[in-house]
Amino acid sequence: MKKVACYARVSTDEQARFGFSIDAQRTALEKYCKENKFNYDFYIDEGISASSINRPALQELLKYIKNYNMIIFTKLDRLSRNVLDANKLNELFQKNNVTIKAIDEDDIDTSTADGMFIFNLKLSLAQREIEKTSERINFVFADKRAKGEITSGARKFGYNIVNKHFEVNEKEAQMIKDLFDYYISVNGSHTKTFEYFQPLFHKSISMMKRYLKDTAYIGKYKLAEKDIYIDNYIPAILDEDTFYKAQKLNKRIEYKSFDDVVSLFGGLCYCNRCKYRMTKIIDRRINPARVYYKCYRYRQYLTGTTQRGCINSNTISQIELEDYLINNLSELIVNYNVKIESKNKNNSKDNTEKINKIQNKIDKLRNLYLEDLISKDDYAMEYNKYITLLNELKTEDYINISKKTTRKNLDKLSKMNFKKFYSKLNQEQKKAFWFSIIDKIYIENHKVTKIEFA
Repeated sequence: MKKVACYARVSTDEQARFGFSIDAQRTALEKYCKENKFNYDFYIDEGISASSINRPALQELLKYIKNYNMIIFTKLDRLSRNVLDANKLNELFQKNNVTIKAIDEDDIDTSTADGMFIFNLKLSLAQREIEKTSERINFVFADKRAKGEITSGARKFGYNIVNKHFEVNEKEAQMIKDLFDYYISVNGSHTKTFEYFQPLFHKSISMMKRYLKDTAYIGKYKLAEKDIYIDNYIPAILDEDTFYKAQKLNKRIEYKSFDDVVSLFGGLCYCNRCKYRMTKIIDRRINPARVYYKCYRYRQYLTGTTQRGCINSNTISQIELEDYLINNLSELIVNYNVKIESKNKNNSKDNTEKINKIQNKIDKLRNLYLEDLISKDDYAMEYNKYITLLNELKTEDYINISKKTTRKNLDKLSKMNFKKFYSKLNQEQKKAFWFSIIDKIYIENHKVTKIEFA
């Protein structure tokens, strides 16, 4: 049975302008998988543009790409609209013997030569449209900035927007001046500065730090996410000597260094409510940093609503999860093996009966052919159908035998001095160990509800 990764994506703009829906994509992909008898997982990026491949769910998919035979999505632009990005992705897929298919576009299927050609052609057209749109937008923005007009509706602290131009807000400008003067007087202490100014600003410390670095206050406006500064566009509030004195103090700050944080169970944790994979959260406010796992869908909102994708809001810490598994591993393995053994006995009995029935049908079919009661073509068609069914049932039996071997290994593990063995592993080895024996961990209300072993 093919193992398939279903990828769905929609940007905030697409949701608002065209009503594109994650639910519609999910339904279509799920239907396709069931019709083709695929074993599948979902990876969903909601409210995220296709302009970059740095998307949480896509990156998660790439991390486990070796687990799949095929990546499917509804249309090619759900995966990427950028030629270079899409080709990088496809190159990675090919290295791992993974094909891609757009189920709503019959010609996008990289398992065929024609499909690969159409794949590259459509990407080129999509990239051209993006670049032309970007050129038009950049031209309009450049023209506005040349006239001193703002290009967004966001108001910057210290300024008012009057007739589409920035004008100094005298009261807020004085607060900015006082902020810089106080920061310099306490020798660059963010904590002391925030304690003094928070009652006035009612802002977060991260916002205060952004104010202390904002070159707009000396009349140099920085374009968002670009290393481009525009002069004579926004009025200066501070003199340059004061601003750069503060920057020198900023650079002297030594930040806490953290060891690389290893996520032991990233990719194994699933929400017991919605069955979606949980994402890791790293809390770097303490040293060493701590890892938590939280339902991915709780962090998303249903399209066009304020309703979250899942109500499971609780997190579980990596420390709690690790302690639980270490202390309960033997019992978990025993219970799991008993349950699976019982299930496989029933399946094996059913399979034996089915195999015998199909074998009898093949014998009868052969007799009909030998007695000239059916044509050669009809015989061949029916024979191939029965042989296919027979091979599927025998493959199931083979898989059950393989799993039986795995269960024996788990039994051995449950009887050994596991804690002593585990204590000698480093973090990377611990992660590899859990991935070698566990397939999925279902979590709800800070607790493990079910474990599926590999």
